[in-house]
Amino acid sequence: MHLSNKMIKSIVAGSLLLAATQVWAGGAWIPEPGKGSIQWGYSRKTAGQVWDKDGKTTPVKVLPTTSLHDFRYGYLSGEVGLYKHLSGTFVFTYLWGFEGRKGAMEKNFGFSDAWLGTKYQVHGGKWLQAVRANWRTPFLYDQQGPYKRHLYSVKIDHLTEGGRPGAQDTTIASGTNKGRVVSDTTYFVMNNPEWRGLNRNDLAFLYTLSHSFERFPGWMNLEAGYNFRQGAPSDDIPVNFDLGYTLSVKSHRPSLKAFFNLVKSVGNNSDAEPQDRFGTTSTFQDASILRLGLALLVPIGNWNVEAGYDQWVWGVGARQYKEPFFGITRNF
Repeated sequence: MHLSNKMIKSIVAGSLLLAATQVWAGGAWIPEPGKGSIQWGYSRKTAGQVWDKDGKTTPVKVLPTTSLHDFRYGYLSGEVGLYKHLSGTFVFTYLWGFEGRKGAMEKNFGFSDAWLGTKYQVHGGKWLQAVRANWRTPFLYDQQGPYKRHLYSVKIDHLTEGGRPGAQDTTIASGTNKGRVVSDTTYFVMNNPEWRGLNRNDLAFLYTLSHSFERFPGWMNLEAGYNFRQGAPSDDIPVNFDLGYTLSVKSHRPSLKAFFNLVKSVGNNSDAEPQDRFGTTSTFQDASILRLGLALLVPIGNWNVEAGYDQWVWGVGARQYKEPFFGITRNF
């Protein structure tokens, strides 16, 4: 069951903040009111192969309509304690996007998807538990009307109501001015900003379990939930897990973190609507993926430096991305 516009608005009105996968690793721990962290990060996702609708690997050069991906993201994310046991989270992303054939990559730079959310700790003790809501929104790049990959303008001449020549060579985004159109020359203006994201909205509800080990300096987070997707894309079930171990190296005590993210489609995609990013026949509307990764975290005072690498290792109707990433976090 997809989320309607009315349902999205009613839920968002009561929840001003929300989270994304970039910050879910905070687990069920909640910062004290007024405390928290903010992170600046960068990642690069590249893909030269896809999994088709049957999960078989196909190089993009075999598919004439499929192109190489080189997506470079900058992001600002964070979490802040609002009340006891309650925090707000956010992620804003900026994309330097390259897509196409070697030597002829289409470019599109600008803001991409954003996530806002809330997280509430429902149980303390050794096994912390929390619930959270995630809202992905395209408001930073959303355009009115149906999705089109490229935007064009029309150069026209028109006559005034009295039949005398009016303004000549008027540039308009769509439609025509009042009066009789006597010429129509369409030309390319720009790549649509909506190219940079998934469009529409997602709303996910998740349950998180976190634990700090006693026999060795480490931790674990396990999270699962349900993601409602607006429009044609199928809803999905996200499952996230990370396992960390703190090393005894001088005074910095760096940590190693291994993690996976699973997104499993529930298969309830429907016919594409004009505002959807992908068409009805696209396998991306019903995609599933599994991502594995490893990261090194180094604390330096109130700062943390993180560097890592992850890779999509399984999928259906999805790209096979590889993604190195880097981030700097400031605790306050």
